[in-house]
Amino acid sequence: MIAHRLLLLLLACGLTACADTLSIAEYRQQLNDLSSQAESLRDQPDNSGKMLAGLPEHVLVLAHSREYSVNYQWLKDDLSKFQKAGPGARTAILQGIQQHFKTLISESQAIENSSADPEQSRKKLDEILSRHEFQRVQGPSAWAILRARIYEWLARHLRVGRAKWAWDFLQIAVYLLIAGAVVAFAIWIIRRLSQPQEELEPRSIMPFAPSARGWGAWLAEARSLAQRGDWRNSIHLAYWAAISFLEENGAWKPDRARTPREYLQLLGARTPQYPVLTRLTRKFEVVWYGHRDANEADFQEILGQLEQLGCR
Repeated sequence: MIAHRLLLLLLACGLTACADTLSIAEYRQQLNDLSSQAESLRDQPDNSGKMLAGLPEHVLVLAHSREYSVNYQWLKDDLSKFQKAGPGARTAILQGIQQHFKTLISESQAIENSSADPEQSRKKLDEILSRHEFQRVQGPSAWAILRARIYEWLARHLRVGRAKWAWDFLQIAVYLLIAGAVVAFAIWIIRRLSQPQEELEPRSIMPFAPSARGWGAWLAEARSLAQRGDWRNSIHLAYWAAISFLEENGAWKPDRARTPREYLQLLGARTPQYPVLTRLTRKFEVVWYGHRDANEADFQEILGQLEQLGCR
C-alpha cells in the first residue's frame, strides 16, 4: 500500500475562488513541469524569483468526484530559502524539492488507480488523517473562505479577469475596504464614548407624573410657546401632553421616573395608539435629544399626531 502522507498533508477539502480545477492527470503534469523548472535552477538560480512569482497559491484537483484544494506553500517556502542560501545549501534544498515532487507524483498516480468507491476512500482517508502526525493539518480558515468569496464577488461585478495584476488589485481593494470599515467603526465608537451620558441614554424624567398636570394644560402651554416661535420647547411640551393624555386614560400607572422609550414599551405594539406614539416619540427625540432645529411644520406634524391620539 502506497503511503499518502505528503499528499494528504497538502489536500484540504474546500474551494478557493481564484484556483483552477485540474484532473489528477493534469495535476501530475503540473508537478512534472514544476519539477523541471526546479531542476533548471541548478544552472540558473536567478530564475527562482520568476518561478516563485508564477506559482499559484492553490489549485483544485478533481479526484473520484471530489474536489481538493492543493496548497503550494511548501514550495514557496523552499524557493524563498533557496534565494537566500549559499551554493552548498541550495543544492540540498533542490534535492529536497525534487524528492518532494517524486513523492507527490507517485502518490497522485496511486490515488488515480485507487478504488473509486467514495465511502471506502473516505474511510481510508479518515484512518490516515486520524494519525498523530496529521493533528495539526487544517482546511482553509473562515477568514480565507470569506476573503475568497469577496474576491469572487468583486471579480464578477467589476468584470476583472484572472490576470495576476487583476487579483493583486482586488486584494488591495478588499484590504482598503476592510481598513475603511475599521476606521469608520472606531470613529463611531469614539464619538459615542465622547457624548454626554444624557445623550447616550435619553431621559426626560419629570419631577411629577405627567398626568398630575392635565394634558390640556400641557398643550395650551405648547401652543403659547409656538406662537412665540419657540418650536423646540413647544414640541417638548406637546409630547408630554400626549403622555399625560394616555396616562389619564389608563394606558399605564403614573410614574415620574420613566423615559420615552419605556412609555412605548408599556403601551404595547398591539394597541391602536402605538404607531402614532411611535412617530411622535421619534420626532420628539430627534428635535429634543438630537438638538435639531425645529420649525412650524414640525410642530404642526406633532399636533396632527396628537389629534390622532384623541387630544382635541
